[in-house]
Amino acid sequence: MRIALRLEYDGTDFHGSQLQASDRTVQGVLEQALESLFKTAIRPQLASRTDSGVHAGDQVAAFNVETYLDMNTIREALNHYLPPDAVARSVHRVHEQFDPRRDATRREYTYTINNSAIASPITRRLETTVHPHLDESRMNDAADILVGSHDFASFAGPKVPADSPTRRDMESASATREGDRVIIRFKANAFLHQQVRRMTGALIEAGKPSAGPKSIPESFENIRNLLNRPERGAATRLMAPQGLCLTRIDYPETGSAALPA
Repeated sequence: MRIALRLEYDGTDFHGSQLQASDRTVQGVLEQALESLFKTAIRPQLASRTDSGVHAGDQVAAFNVETYLDMNTIREALNHYLPPDAVARSVHRVHEQFDPRRDATRREYTYTINNSAIASPITRRLETTVHPHLDESRMNDAADILVGSHDFASFAGPKVPADSPTRRDMESASATREGDRVIIRFKANAFLHQQVRRMTGALIEAGKPSAGPKSIPESFENIRNLLNRPERGAATRLMAPQGLCLTRIDYPETGSAALPA
């Protein structure tokens, strides 16, 4: 039987999502919970990689197991064994060929900026503080430049292999203000290592007060140059991980790749 989970976690105390030899990871604690429940070693596959400190409201994992338990019972039991900073939001039986990474049609990331004068001790684990007042309208206009099919090599992090394809299809990108918070949202078929954090850094540069009317075209042109003349590591401003959250992964509604919302 193949089973898929939709997971939510606070990434603060995880060294990323992927299994590591000695550090605490999302995959590691999930494996421990699965072994506690099913009394056998199980290696789950994850849909997306998240770095240390990055959160997820909708990570997807899949694994094979023989069990008589129903999906609700599995969810409740896993949440008993999982630590407080991770939870299985839903559990589904899926097609035997279901692949959580390759079958995903769209991923959505959100980056939250606290744009007030001081950092909040309550929400500091879930956002990044940027002190200069940002012009979210300029940032939103700059985000439009990123929409479409582009080579995003300039925004790729060091873990992207040299021979790995770097073209991605950006469905939407936006920046909006909610009080003191600026919320940046990206939707694409897939993302490169550190791509969202580097794109966010470029948008912040476009929204800074120092940009001014005369340098707005310059900051916009910089983003265009990063796309039109892709060069590994060219987007140098890497935002902190705690503001980033994997908020949604979509799959087809029918067929072997289907997974309920």
